[in-house]
Amino acid sequence: MMTPTQTATSNGGALWLGDLTKGGVGHAVSGLVLVDGFDPNNRDPEEVAIMEKARDFSAHSVFFEAGRNGRPGHAQAFVFVDDARTDKEFAELHQRLWSWGGVPLIYRKTAGLIQLFRCAHNSDFLDKNGKLVCNPIKTLELAARIDEDAAWWDATRIRNGTIWDDPEVCREMLSSTRAAHRRLIAAVDVLYRTLISENVLNEGLSRRLLILSLLIAYLEERKVLSSDYFGQFVDGATKFFEVLADGPALIRLLQSMEDRFNGHVFRLDDEEKAMLRGTDQLRRFADLVEAQKEAGGQLTLWKTYSFGDLPVELISHIYQLFVKDNNSSVYTPPALVRLVLEEALSWKRLDQLEAEKQVILDPACGSGIFLVEAYKRLILHWRSRNNWAHPSVKVLKTLIRRVHGVDMEAGAIQLAGFSLCLALCDALESEEIKASVKLFPILANRSLHHDCFFQRRPDLPAP
Repeated sequence: MMTPTQTATSNGGALWLGDLTKGGVGHAVSGLVLVDGFDPNNRDPEEVAIMEKARDFSAHSVFFEAGRNGRPGHAQAFVFVDDARTDKEFAELHQRLWSWGGVPLIYRKTAGLIQLFRCAHNSDFLDKNGKLVCNPIKTLELAARIDEDAAWWDATRIRNGTIWDDPEVCREMLSSTRAAHRRLIAAVDVLYRTLISENVLNEGLSRRLLILSLLIAYLEERKVLSSDYFGQFVDGATKFFEVLADGPALIRLLQSMEDRFNGHVFRLDDEEKAMLRGTDQLRRFADLVEAQKEAGGQLTLWKTYSFGDLPVELISHIYQLFVKDNNSSVYTPPALVRLVLEEALSWKRLDQLEAEKQVILDPACGSGIFLVEAYKRLILHWRSRNNWAHPSVKVLKTLIRRVHGVDMEAGAIQLAGFSLCLALCDALESEEIKASVKLFPILANRSLHHDCFFQRRPDLPAP
């Protein structure tokens, strides 16, 4: 339930928002960085990456929390001022930012109004029928001055981080179960358990096709695969699910994608091909996957998310759903991954790694969440040392081979390969992906090894 609109009448904590103009700010606000005119030189690489993301979304500015203990502050909000978007278009933007999950808050200033949207809680941008709606959690009407002093409007509290010390703010703006990433994992968990309990296909093939569905959804939303692409395999098909229901057509589709992208990502072995040709359950499988509803909701998971904006490392977390022995696998929160790698792979340490041509090795890599984040840091480091140029496919392939992993779980190694290839895609523009041939390098048994590290260690390949 959204709160009623409040009227602002005198000076107070939200004054900074009232002073924003399309071209700048009324007065300097600590932590607020304008997108236009941002100079990446001598700035922390992670700050530059966030500012580039804000520019891609046509944001006015980014509000950063103050840094601590020598580390840069995290982005707390994207700010949009008098942009030309309609409410429907802003709802689409809200869905994309919610799916991305890179900032918890969005501020939007329009004629006479300031709106606050949340990106780490419910999917407020959808009504009960799945229709996109512009639905702010808080709204202020701009009058002569602004006196609303709730924490979510207060620049000082956003800057020093005390906004999150307020229980009311946390309750209204944050949710560990309703935010995009945990909800997607939960929805895929329900779907996977349903597929296995109904014995639609065997576990290995169900898992493989489910992951491929997520990967292809990503490529569709990045506009790499056009709607007429699927008509090559099933007459009149405009989406993947229409091919997924037809075994022989699905084999041809995946072979076409393997020929195009390489990397053994879409490759099927002979046993998998035989199962797909012989089963009469693919229509049931496709129906279950396409129609999967989120817990307690009416919407399918495919309508709720902007798959092209989901962080690529999320696929690594899905591995946890497929692990039979939960005692041997531990869920690693993304924030902890980033914290560990900020320590282990500082920018100076990466300078040394590059100078000495070293590799990064995770001896128990699981589905590759540390490897994906390490690869992303390698890309960001390369860009920071090359005048913020965007790396070519050749450079990206060189960097991906610097990341090595070993794990005893075959499914985990497979997912690590998927995740790293997605991370490579994420560093390219859609047109670059379309134009590429054999984009994905083969990683299995080269930089990713299904084995025990202590048995594999003597013959791990040199970089």
